Amino acid sequence: MEPNEKLILTNAAGARAELVLQGAHLTSWVPVGGSEQLYLSGAAVYRPGAAIRGGVPVIFPQFGGFGSLPKHGFARILPWELDQLTIHDGLATARLMQRDSVASRQVWNYPYSLSLTIELGDTHLGLRLDLENPGAGPLTFTAALHTYLRVSDLSEASLIGLGGQSFLDTRNGQLLPGMQTESSLIFTAETDRIYQNAPSPLVLQDPLHRVEIASSGFPDCVVWNPGPVLAARLADLESGGEQRFVCVEAAQALEPVSLPPGARWSAAQTLQFQPARSG
Repeated sequence: MEPNEKLILTNAAGARAELVLQGAHLTSWVPVGGSEQLYLSGAAVYRPGAAIRGGVPVIFPQFGGFGSLPKHGFARILPWELDQLTIHDGLATARLMQRDSVASRQVWNYPYSLSLTIELGDTHLGLRLDLENPGAGPLTFTAALHTYLRVSDLSEASLIGLGGQSFLDTRNGQLLPGMQTESSLIFTAETDRIYQNAPSPLVLQDPLHRVEIASSGFPDCVVWNPGPVLAARLADLESGGEQRFVCVEAAQALEPVSLPPGARWSAAQTLQFQPARSG
């Protein structure tokens, strides 16, 4: 499999999504009546073993650097297989699978079966992770959908729905408690926050559109933008790229799940596009 081999989904009304089979990495989503809704860096790297900057990386079995595994685990850099592809009642649906392999067992010696289901409607995109434990002992993991949402101008974007919520500020690898007092979060510098037991849905407001962001099964919401200083140190982020996205991640970030033998875990994120209101 080539590292940039793609699967293209279209529904009957013309909505479109693209994903790279390495990592089951969604790289594009264009709803009916809208433009591109995901950010993909123009300097993104496509090679075996490398993570792609942008789109929707699948984070498993470790979120961030909170553990002994490589940052954000390995699901986003290992191959997946297309398991099912259907078009029915205006929905295009793809399911991809990843199972334990020689490569995964080199860093995490457990059997697992992980699937990502992508549902493409006219104006919505659904993403669901399902994990089965086929082993004889428990699986302990964290996970996330690291969604990069495109904005036309970061200075004019805001995230609505987290007012009054506590969070952990994880900049510089620290876990500093904070409270969001403003009703809408705006982005003026590096932002790296984990909102535990976050409300759903949230709304990302941009002058050109709104995206409603709902989650289920993921208790946490991670909000990230590197700001200009950190962005300048990211070799796979194009110059000025941080001004064109906000990451709003559905996550099981800090409290690991212990999945018993034979059990199944499932969690999802749904994005709903709305054009900008006129008048």
